Amino acid sequence: MRGLYLFEYSHFVNFDLAIGADIGEYQSRALEILKGKFFPDTPDIHAPLYSIFLAGLQKIGFTIPGIRIFQTLLNYFSWIALFFLLLKRSVPLSRALVFLAMATCLAPLIFHPAELISESLLLPLMTSVFFSLHYAEEKTFIHRAVFSSCAGIFSALALMTHGMLLGFLCLESIFLLWQKKWQTACFFLLFSLMTAAPFIIVQSCHYGKFTGLQANAGFNIFLGNNPRATGTCYLRPGNLWRQTHVLALKDSTKRGISTDRFFLEKAFDFWKKSPAKGIKLYFQKFLLIFSGKENIAGADGGFLFCRTDSMNLLRFLTFPLFLLALPGIWILFRKKEQLWSPPLILTASLLIMQILTVTSGRYRLLMFPGIIYLASFGVFHINWRKWYIIALLIFAVQFYLTYSFVGANKAEGTALLGQAHFIKGNCEHAKELLLFAGKRFKDSSRIDNILGNIAEKEGDLELARHYYKKVTLAEPYMPEGWMNLANVTPDIAQADHLFRKALEAASPAPSADLQYNYANFLYRTGQHAAAGHLLTQIFAAAPDHIMSLNLSGLMAAEKKEFKKASELFFRAARLKENEPGFW
Repeated sequence: MRGLYLFEYSHFVNFDLAIGADIGEYQSRALEILKGKFFPDTPDIHAPLYSIFLAGLQKIGFTIPGIRIFQTLLNYFSWIALFFLLLKRSVPLSRALVFLAMATCLAPLIFHPAELISESLLLPLMTSVFFSLHYAEEKTFIHRAVFSSCAGIFSALALMTHGMLLGFLCLESIFLLWQKKWQTACFFLLFSLMTAAPFIIVQSCHYGKFTGLQANAGFNIFLGNNPRATGTCYLRPGNLWRQTHVLALKDSTKRGISTDRFFLEKAFDFWKKSPAKGIKLYFQKFLLIFSGKENIAGADGGFLFCRTDSMNLLRFLTFPLFLLALPGIWILFRKKEQLWSPPLILTASLLIMQILTVTSGRYRLLMFPGIIYLASFGVFHINWRKWYIIALLIFAVQFYLTYSFVGANKAEGTALLGQAHFIKGNCEHAKELLLFAGKRFKDSSRIDNILGNIAEKEGDLELARHYYKKVTLAEPYMPEGWMNLANVTPDIAQADHLFRKALEAASPAPSADLQYNYANFLYRTGQHAAAGHLLTQIFAAAPDHIMSLNLSGLMAAEKKEFKKASELFFRAARLKENEPGFW
């Protein structure tokens, strides 16, 4: 099934690209790490380990398709390992095989590991935790010490991959203490702390303030606890998403507080004013977690989830699995069979964390080891002769509901595909997709900027200016719109003014691309000294910025500094070997 899905996915235009919400951010961080910039300019909104993992794979030669395949295999063999762990725990072979079959055929467990998202690394890490905790049950002190320490290390690594795992770390520690497994609990907690603390200390020293593992945790709580909250990620990446963050940054800066505190205050105000609505939201989120629909975070919406035949065929199985887990809970405790606690604790912790924040198909991914384990009890202990009519009816209703869902996020998915086609140079098709998306989804910085780029390539500068003006009107706080508009403005004074607006919007950390565009403008208008000064600033932060190397080479050649020019041209060409223009 995984091979079939990857084969189908390989025909998608974005298969070899790392674009989309979160995905693009993880890849950008990975590329920064590869260039030697371990900490970003501001604290990262994502936990750090997955970006490091991505950078490591690319360092040893993995391409984006290779990473997708590797992650899929890593998750596949994790399920195989869990199957053998069940056998070690004296679970009957028939039930272990049912567990494996469910894991093999469940759509989210095939779809998500092939995406460049942190959740794809979590199952292998948590499988290591489950094995370590299993061997920590041995009677000798050495076994308990070694394996509970390993469990703590892997749990901390999982937390450094995704902040949601804090819930598991807390609940598992409480459970071990409640079971009076004092030594296991102490080693588990000690080595969790020893693994995560050094990174937190070093990062906090780097930024001169306490940062934790990641920034933006307050926003996730706000997202699920405010008057407009729906239980899912209702605030989609786009104009409103960026506006919300920009306004939060302005307000928090004015008050001298962090944006996390700003968002937490908003969430607490909501609960203070509307406790009844807050409780209703929690109940709503509980139901959403157990729904058959994949509530996918970011711009890679349900529309893309359903676009391959294999995923389209298998996605109706999710809700029946959750239903089977319900009698599994009752059977497990009534028959007093062996309790496999770590995956059930993980399921409970992710349930709590999503109720506190927002629900998502990605966030519930690690609930499935526990859910499938419970469902395997349901399969073997339900009296199917008695209940088969109801089971068939539920199955038929869910089948109908699944396939009557056409994809609420179609515009977001289409925008993502349009961006991918643009990157590949398929401008005509990209324009068609982006025009469709732009009528249904407001994401000016992506859609209108790309449409403006396409108009530029087609030589229609008036149309390009039209699109870039739309960006500056819709999102004046985004520097790309001002920069692009400046590049197509013929009046020199006006263009200079627009570049300064772009730099103001990007303050205090303008990108190398923005600075290069302004330096190139200064060079073209004869302001060579100012252009050279700006290029020096670019190289201080990004010594391998290709276009800046090329421009510096041109400026050196004009001064007849041919040795310096040839070195700069050669560096640019080596960094972009497939581009003949640099050679």
